[in-house]
Amino acid sequence: MLKRTILFVLAVSLVGSVGCAGQLERKNQALQNQIAALESKEAALLRESDVLKAHAAEVEGSLAEARKEARQMSQLVGELRGEQQKLQDQRQELEKLVQDLSGITVEPRNEGNFIVMESEILFASGKAELNDAAKASLDQIAGYLMDKEGLQIRIDGHTDGVPIKFSPWEDNYHLGAMRAHAVMRYLADRGVSAARMYIVGFGPNRPIVEPGSPTDRVAENRRVEILLVPEGVRSISEILEGFGR
Repeated sequence: MLKRTILFVLAVSLVGSVGCAGQLERKNQALQNQIAALESKEAALLRESDVLKAHAAEVEGSLAEARKEARQMSQLVGELRGEQQKLQDQRQELEKLVQDLSGITVEPRNEGNFIVMESEILFASGKAELNDAAKASLDQIAGYLMDKEGLQIRIDGHTDGVPIKFSPWEDNYHLGAMRAHAVMRYLADRGVSAARMYIVGFGPNRPIVEPGSPTDRVAENRRVEILLVPEGVRSISEILEGFGR
């Protein structure tokens, strides 16, 4: 009787142990599946992290380049304001210089400040010899230029499109250049260094007033202009070219 009882207890215990083992096996498999899923998710996150790091590095590079360009742009704006202030100060000086001179004005343009002199106050029609009346005005301009040794000076000769007749000039370009040369020679004779000056003969190519036809007589287009550029002043195109490098 006792023996049967012991065997029954052992059998029940064995059945319980087998049930617990199966339960533990299932739990173990579930844990293994969970670990595999987590490992897969971790691998995906690592791959995503690598992509994000690469993108972050790209964004950081773009940001650094944008900051560099912003600094350059700020420098450019500062330079342009400085150039504009120099030219504005010069224009005020020139306007004061010519305020009492007949037929002479000051015009600010993209290239710089121009002293604009009507041909009628300088030359007889078709001629390139200075009138005596014009020399007093040029004397004042020469005095200003001698006090501004850093100025570069370009003297432009302009004409209208009326064909050249009964004169030694080959064409209006020749006449314009010789009128510019006459002004340059006079300024040089008054002490302005010729090394600072050069001439251009535009002829009828840059009219102030558009003619009705190419050969029309337009008094406003017959003129001599003096372009003055302060030492160290760069043109806007030069500044922008430097910014692009």
